[in-house]
Amino acid sequence: MFFKTPKLLLSCLLLATVLTACHKAEVPSVASDLLPSVTGNSIKFAANSPITQRLITAPVVSAQQNVLKLPGRIVWDEDHTARISSPVAGHLTNVLVQTGATVKAGQPLAYLSSPDIGSAQADAEKTKTDLAQAARIHSRDKELADAGIIAGKDLEQAQSDLNKYRAEAARAEMRLKSLGGSNAVDQRYSIKSPIAGKLVERMTNPGMEYRPDQTIPSLFVVTNPSYLWCWIDAPEESVNAFKKGMKLTISTNVFPNKTFNATVDFIADSLDPISRSLKVRAKLINSENLLKAEMFVNVMLVTDLANTLDMPAKAVFLKNGMQMIFIKTRDNIYIRKTIQPIASNDQWVSVADGLNKGDEIVLDGSLYLEKILEDVAPHATSLTLPSNKATY
Repeated sequence: MFFKTPKLLLSCLLLATVLTACHKAEVPSVASDLLPSVTGNSIKFAANSPITQRLITAPVVSAQQNVLKLPGRIVWDEDHTARISSPVAGHLTNVLVQTGATVKAGQPLAYLSSPDIGSAQADAEKTKTDLAQAARIHSRDKELADAGIIAGKDLEQAQSDLNKYRAEAARAEMRLKSLGGSNAVDQRYSIKSPIAGKLVERMTNPGMEYRPDQTIPSLFVVTNPSYLWCWIDAPEESVNAFKKGMKLTISTNVFPNKTFNATVDFIADSLDPISRSLKVRAKLINSENLLKAEMFVNVMLVTDLANTLDMPAKAVFLKNGMQMIFIKTRDNIYIRKTIQPIASNDQWVSVADGLNKGDEIVLDGSLYLEKILEDVAPHATSLTLPSNKATY
């Protein structure tokens, strides 16, 4: 069955026009006997079709040393990071450090005026006074009991009161200590850094009201930037490539001639249900402080997976959420194929199966080939245009 499809003719002419324009050459005419025949996901051109002369292809190659390449993201090492807030409500009276400052362990970062701290301080001071009074009464009653002036039950009561106030004083002191308040009744709470490092985030200003139930995750973030984590979203197909303790190599376009070493220390026990990827974490030492948090990097590892194949990323296009390419056969047939990359970045795409080494893939012109398939689909799964020698 034959169909005359102006949209297909227009697509082919547009393809020839655009591809030719890219080469700054004269637009060729496309005779109908040179137009393609379409069957399913395949497009067949005549051997002398001017369109195929403009389609650029390249062979699929083996990945060198079977190196798996994946994108990664640098973050702070949470084992060397403190996210600091306050256990009590109040308002900030002083902020003592600025972002980028180096701080010591125990160094105050800010002061908070807190009624809760003031209440705990007053409670601790009162129990101390009550304990001192109970101790004096107990000492006096002991002397009187030894002299036979008071009954023994009075001494027992004094001892009971002393024990009670001693426990109250200990409770109040422990509460004040847990809140981090000083013994002076001044309502001042000192927000201190529990670790030495650099202040990398400050989310507060003097006079700001703060409550522990606010959505602010922390007031200050202190970290040692020499220690970093690299998070990797590994595709499902590459899950078996990762093992705890294995070595990785990290690179970035910011420092094209430098690499960094990292070690895998965590592999998630489940895949992300949406992206179907596995969370993998690697630790690295950033001794020169070149890498920065939230920097995107390339992660490379030598695997024992089956040999992978690489292709230029520009050959891949998206359709309905799937990644596709066109492969050229020896018979001048271009076949659309869905691929499942196990790794990719801006320059390359790696696959583990579905292709063979040496397969010719289309680098420039894939979207125009796809347009031809789209124009044919509403009419038939197979289309051959009549040969009427017309020029379009």
